[in-house]
Amino acid sequence: MEPELSDELYLLFRDLLRKRSGMFYPEHKRTDLVHGLGQAMHTTQQQTFATLYEAALAGGEVWEAILVNLTIGETSFLRNKPQFDALRGHVFPELFERQKAYRTLRIWSAGCATGEEPYSLAMLLVDLLPKIETWNISILATDLNPLFLGRAREAVYGNWSFREVPDEIRDRFFLKEQHRWRLKPEICRMVNFMRLNLVEQTYPSLVNGTCNLDMLVCRNVTIYFDEETTRKIVERFYAALAPGGWLIVGHAEPQVGIYRQFEVHNLPNTVLYRKALDSPLFIFDLGRNSFNPPPPPPSLPAAPKAQTKPLGPLPPKSKSSLWQAQAAPSANPGNANLFPPLGPKSPTDYLNPPLTPKIDPWLLIRERLAQGDKMGAEALLRSLIREEPGQIEALTLLGRLCADRGEWFSAQSYCEQALERDPLYIEAHYVLAQLYEHQGRLDEALAAYRRTIYLNRNFVPGTLGMANVWRSLGRVAEAQRGYRNVLKQLTIFAPTAGVPGLEGATAAELITFVTKQLQALELES
Repeated sequence: MEPELSDELYLLFRDLLRKRSGMFYPEHKRTDLVHGLGQAMHTTQQQTFATLYEAALAGGEVWEAILVNLTIGETSFLRNKPQFDALRGHVFPELFERQKAYRTLRIWSAGCATGEEPYSLAMLLVDLLPKIETWNISILATDLNPLFLGRAREAVYGNWSFREVPDEIRDRFFLKEQHRWRLKPEICRMVNFMRLNLVEQTYPSLVNGTCNLDMLVCRNVTIYFDEETTRKIVERFYAALAPGGWLIVGHAEPQVGIYRQFEVHNLPNTVLYRKALDSPLFIFDLGRNSFNPPPPPPSLPAAPKAQTKPLGPLPPKSKSSLWQAQAAPSANPGNANLFPPLGPKSPTDYLNPPLTPKIDPWLLIRERLAQGDKMGAEALLRSLIREEPGQIEALTLLGRLCADRGEWFSAQSYCEQALERDPLYIEAHYVLAQLYEHQGRLDEALAAYRRTIYLNRNFVPGTLGMANVWRSLGRVAEAQRGYRNVLKQLTIFAPTAGVPGLEGATAAELITFVTKQLQALELES
């Protein structure tokens, strides 16, 4: 028999879950909430719902246990045949044709549960592309539930996961292990798993590989959210897609009005959504496509000229969408000033950015970024650079913001200008390394990551980046050595401590990720 949840505690848990995770439990789902909370109370040895709530407020293991017991992981391989038929017969052929000049493809499976969905996409791509090794393909898979992600990385499944799969497909891609099936390593390597909370403003972003996507699959996830939360998530999904990018949602998702920004494509027994081909590379709520900042307020006095090389003209926007994402284990506060959460604000705020001599401009910039106001922060950064052309932090952050919306040439130019002023500025080298890696310029990425380690031999993101690139280049011995060096560097961190430069990834999460990479490399060698 389930313990009783008072009306007061029901409302407290309901609002906490909605705010932190997006999951919404209205009155008619109260029984489901009580069941999941009861399981969490048992596993965490809490005596009452009241003590469970108090412990959940602090986060940590109790909050994690609640998430684990409330998130749903019901899925299977090739689930929903009409949608996979549409991918096979329409979506992927269209993407192959459009991307054939670059031979790159970027996919995000959001709310991937135990991995069947992204692995199904990988298997389909192997089936459709005869020379898949000549393409740069990135499949990012994310979920909120750490246990689901652990099972996904293990890639071992029971018969129930194959209930919609013909035996010949299962036998082609899996190895039998007693009564279970292990996915072959070459398919496992195509998918990078990462923890991500869809209600947080951590996407779209270059750092975690969630921008300029060709396809975003999020099926039967937002059915657990309320309409307001779903609208915000779908807006960010729209911004994360490249022009012409496809959004695949479940049949039980909300009404079409939620997806009004997208083109609607009716295919046999399914409906898919696409971002128009003529869309700008990045969209903000106020509908402006220009990122040139407004002029500074007339009352702003001119600052004394800095004795440094002046900032040249703004480079033109790049129209290229050529880039390949690598595994970015998660996201974090170590570089919070440089890599904060992003998102839109109000149109009137961009007319006169409040940059005045009486206020530290970086306080205003950080405030805008903390509020998710990327466009307002960018206007302030440009104003700051006009006043102080030698601001390497501002130049690097501008480079990061340009990269987040796919303007690779502009991003590279800003980082290079920062390095002209200070060749030892590690953050600019790191952003450049990520740019090169995402564009498939792996030798240049390797050199840039190497510079970050030269500047700080304990810089974990640089060591991890080098290991990832070595693996992409097929240099197994160097990749193994790089991953082992990451494990050594992580010994100085407490398991739950965030690792600087990796936006939220804890040491324990990184250790798990790196260990899995080493295990996969052992199978390859």
